[in-house]
Amino acid sequence: MVAISTFLDRHVWCAGEDATERTNFLMISRPRFIYAYAEMAQVADDVRKNRAEGDPALVDAAKLSAGDAATRLRISTAIAVDWAHYARTELPPIKGATNEEKVADLTAVLAGATKRRDHARQAIVNEYGERFFVRSMTELWALVDMHDTTTARVLPYLHWESYAAALEAMLWWQQRAPYCNRRAITFANIQLRQMGYFPHERQVA
Repeated sequence: MVAISTFLDRHVWCAGEDATERTNFLMISRPRFIYAYAEMAQVADDVRKNRAEGDPALVDAAKLSAGDAATRLRISTAIAVDWAHYARTELPPIKGATNEEKVADLTAVLAGATKRRDHARQAIVNEYGERFFVRSMTELWALVDMHDTTTARVLPYLHWESYAAALEAMLWWQQRAPYCNRRAITFANIQLRQMGYFPHERQVA
């Protein structure tokens, strides 16, 4: 599934974009998790679960109104449904929340995840110094895999860094124009598959 979507995403562009715009867009603007559909679906569902399980307590504590809690859950559920479908190269239902509501919600959730990521990063710097981050992301994950003594500090940072990266990618897709957003490209994938444009799938089958 990922190979199909990646092929289309790299070759189907919006009208009016010239070669320079495409190159600049690829090099500067695209989020790191732009093709991590399964990961984005997982994070979207996690946000929905957190709202469903955590917001009632906020309502009881008078920190959130019942109406706002219902709205937050409705929008996060719509986003989770979207990405569960996109991860399977399926079209989600249009109902549930408006594009503007989804953009605002993802922006707010991303801000929270970014703050947690930055706090986790600062905790590492406070203990090990700024030069700890001469390591690449791969090297940081290797430290965790090896159960290095830094794992207790590094793992929370890696969790929130990945979480924020997935939210950033979802927000990027949500802000795309209707003719080149995730829904349009998924629709194109489905149509091309039905027309037999992916012979490698037939070979695997």
